[in-house]
Amino acid sequence: MDLLENQAYINSLKGIQGLEFLRGKTVLISGATGMLGSCLADAVMVWNRQQAEPCRMVAVGRNLEKTRERFEPFWNNKNFIFIQQDVCKPFENFSAQVDFIIHAASPADPVNMAKYPADTLLANVLGTKNLLEYGLAQGMERFLFVSSGEAYGQPDENQDDFVEGYCGPLDLTSPRSCYPEGKRAAEVLCQSYRSQFGADVVIVRPCHLFGPTMSRSDSRAVAEFLWAAAEGRDIVLKSDGLKERSHCYVADAVQGLLAALEKGESGQAYNIADRRYQMTIRAFAEQAAEAGGCRVVFDLPSDMESRGYSRVSRQVLDAGKLEGLGWKPGYSIENGVAEAIRILRECSQ
Repeated sequence: MDLLENQAYINSLKGIQGLEFLRGKTVLISGATGMLGSCLADAVMVWNRQQAEPCRMVAVGRNLEKTRERFEPFWNNKNFIFIQQDVCKPFENFSAQVDFIIHAASPADPVNMAKYPADTLLANVLGTKNLLEYGLAQGMERFLFVSSGEAYGQPDENQDDFVEGYCGPLDLTSPRSCYPEGKRAAEVLCQSYRSQFGADVVIVRPCHLFGPTMSRSDSRAVAEFLWAAAEGRDIVLKSDGLKERSHCYVADAVQGLLAALEKGESGQAYNIADRRYQMTIRAFAEQAAEAGGCRVVFDLPSDMESRGYSRVSRQVLDAGKLEGLGWKPGYSIENGVAEAIRILRECSQ
């Protein structure tokens, strides 16, 4: 079953509110086949079905075949446009006006970050530069950069939860810092374009997201846990699993992104995290195992895997600032993980 034929997934998209400000607008999403970008694109296109004045969706990606397969139900829709483009290169083959640009293109899983640290950093820095310049040339209303909770670095000994004004240390000798440092540099670039060129920018910092839009090849821990549970395999935990993390269901994260895009203050950053999914890596694995009817087992990571692991001891985000815009996540502890596993299982049959 195709994901876009799954009724539970469609229902989750229909539950996303607050898209009215997109009526008649053009939205460009880089990283459109990624976990967050694809869910956002799906939500907009499903919402469009009921609109007399729909939103025009421009999906940017490097792989034509992958993007076409992912968005086949929308491919011939006049309000869905695909641009085959590496964001690290200037946008020269598309000159249409855009109202909103959402930059979500970046390797984000440990294996790809370990294999391609330079590509990871440049997708954030050069990609942000190229998209900002394109948007300014085309009269965009607002630019939203999808950063990461990893941008905070290590908490200090007095740090509780990460709030948007905190900036902790990162190990600049480690290639693994390509991701958090790339996000930091891109955030500063957004602020620089706002100051120097008048760009209207807003930033979101998602925590560890999960949901049915996770790629089968995604090497992030939560993705591996849910795919294993969906396929009836043991969940392999390659650490003691005691690091504490914030998590959020992907449809709720899309809702938060939209709230920041519409209502966020220019130049501000907003954490996206669901307090109900604040737990250790091990606790998340155990919850997935219970929902999937499998076991949690322990193993040692490969060298490539360990090179891509974050060394942050505690990564808990305070989403109070985003909640102040009216955002409220909707999936409970019980049904978020279980629903993701159920959808993945149904779509893989």
